[in-house]
Amino acid sequence: MKLLIFAKQYLPEISAQSIRISQMARRFCQMDKDFKVRIVAFNPEGRKIGESEGSEDNIEVKRYRRILLPSTVLKPQSLNPLLLTKWICIALKEIRALDPDVILTTTPPFTPSIALYVAIKISGKRFAYAVDYRDDLSSVIYRMADHRKFYIKYPLKIANTLMSYLLFKSMKNAALLITVNESLQKDLQKLNDRVLLVPNGLNLKELEEITVNFDRNRVLTKNGIADSNSKIVSYLGDLDMPYYMPEAILKPMKALRDEGYNLIYLIIGDGKRRIIIEKTAKEIGIEGFVYILGRKNHHDAMELLKASDVAFHTLQESDPQAGHAIATKVFEYLGCKLPILVVSDEGSAVSELVNENGVGLSVSWDQLEGIGFALREILDHPEVYMDNLERNYSDFLARFDRNKGIDRLYENLRALEPQTARTEN
Repeated sequence: MKLLIFAKQYLPEISAQSIRISQMARRFCQMDKDFKVRIVAFNPEGRKIGESEGSEDNIEVKRYRRILLPSTVLKPQSLNPLLLTKWICIALKEIRALDPDVILTTTPPFTPSIALYVAIKISGKRFAYAVDYRDDLSSVIYRMADHRKFYIKYPLKIANTLMSYLLFKSMKNAALLITVNESLQKDLQKLNDRVLLVPNGLNLKELEEITVNFDRNRVLTKNGIADSNSKIVSYLGDLDMPYYMPEAILKPMKALRDEGYNLIYLIIGDGKRRIIIEKTAKEIGIEGFVYILGRKNHHDAMELLKASDVAFHTLQESDPQAGHAIATKVFEYLGCKLPILVVSDEGSAVSELVNENGVGLSVSWDQLEGIGFALREILDHPEVYMDNLERNYSDFLARFDRNKGIDRLYENLRALEPQTARTEN
């Protein structure tokens, strides 16, 4: 079987999307040695990477580069007509070159999925395709527009309405939709009754390997962290995402250090919010205890989580996805047996997960003074949360084993494969 995948990013670019797609591709190839995958990636804002970097065994990576145009001209990636045009050209070229059995595209951004729909219409050929829809970005953009001045607000809403319409047309005509949680699954079934649940989750094999060979001092030393006696609060995530606010813990952390708590803060990720974090840490005098470690490969990031004592997670106030979105990092925190301190709206999916299982504490945005109290509670009584983590751990591993969903996806993609291709195989 030949599977063609369109995505904004792929490894070695580190993102939730690239990790999810790589996990799928690798698992497919493990299940069938004759399974061939070509991943086509184009990220006009990304760093320069070799055209085929990330290729392995039966997984071929092909990267397109931005030529001549500055990256600013291709923003925002979900709403930009120039970027959509580029993706349409890419899709037409790759479909002709590979003649795939099945195509899979992922969102965000909107453009690859819309481009695939348009390219199939232009080509006049019939291809079975699937859309991996992980985020309700349309709602996020509408919310962002409401906080802009009128001359930005209305054009942004119009562009979002148009591009969202095209995206939904693409999804309606897809042979299969893929999503990460039951709430999104129910919403998508209004468009298309073939919606497969493939949750984000844990790589149990990787987790086992890290646990067996784990040495906390080695991990900290490797990452330039000298004080192995400190209690470590860790945050894992993309610092370009506006809906995460990892700086919210800095002032409470400062107050606890003043009380005598030996705390350091590890941030595994990079992006524009780095400037805010560094500035705030310096202003309040804790810059020596805040380590922004940049983007790490998945194995190294998981090792750092294993070396930590508390995980910190935020989702911005009134986020339209709060009711259903649980980031992959939350499952990874649980996999590493970390109590979680959550700052989000009351009743959010992640706060419910943490509270119902007793594996941490949650604080709402209208009670930010509670962050310090919650962190102190976790640090003073870690056994309470560790006991609950241990008690629920087997259940977590069973529920969040990512391969279960990917195996279901494999079977569904094989069912879309043309009969002629099956005979040849």
